[in-house]
Amino acid sequence: MAVRRVTKKQSDKVIEKAPKSLTEKAAPFMMGAIVVMAFVLGLMWNKLQSPAGPAKFSDKMVAYAKELKLDTNKFKKCVATGKKSVVDADTASGAQSGVTGTPAFFINGRLIAGAYPFSEFKKIIDEELAGGQNKPTETRANVEIGGAPTKGKAGSPITLIEYSDFQCPFCARAEPTVQQVLSEYGDKVLFAYKHFPLTQIHPHAQAAAEASECAKDQGKFWEFHKKLIDAQQEWASLN
Repeated sequence: MAVRRVTKKQSDKVIEKAPKSLTEKAAPFMMGAIVVMAFVLGLMWNKLQSPAGPAKFSDKMVAYAKELKLDTNKFKKCVATGKKSVVDADTASGAQSGVTGTPAFFINGRLIAGAYPFSEFKKIIDEELAGGQNKPTETRANVEIGGAPTKGKAGSPITLIEYSDFQCPFCARAEPTVQQVLSEYGDKVLFAYKHFPLTQIHPHAQAAAEASECAKDQGKFWEFHKKLIDAQQEWASLN
């Protein structure tokens, strides 16, 4: 049998790689350029969206005033001057009446401390309408409405006074209950709003309360009140 010899030259195979194309060589640089361009475009877009930088709490209050068609120049001057004495007077009267947190409600002087459901309000209001206001055993606080903004008819058999904090999430949660009381009882209830900002935990509560008083000066307290409650999550976390 014939044996075929295979020389080293024949058996060795040399594998040569094809040279890289220009596109393949440039790919890493192109990818890096795309990332940088995306970052720059993102910065430019944010700048166009917010030319003055991140939104500020004070700017948001002015924006709400403008949205509600207040005189923004008067509003700004009022905010700069401040309504601290008004808010502090409410807070002091609340503390004197036994308020320690928000929301706190007084129904003919009877305290409801917390965001209770409508059924709890109804129980006390119905008792009061049935003559419960004459019960000497009930503990009642003597809370004056004073210059607080009100809804309803003066001289109504039920006076509902709320001590509240615009930045308090529980206060916002209690708002539908208040509206239900006013809707169901109508002229039988006079509702008043008083300030009780919990400044230790809500840094914008005092300023929001003062801003609402500035809106009150232009006859739009309740509109501003509604805006602050409805948009609480929008402004509460701003600087």
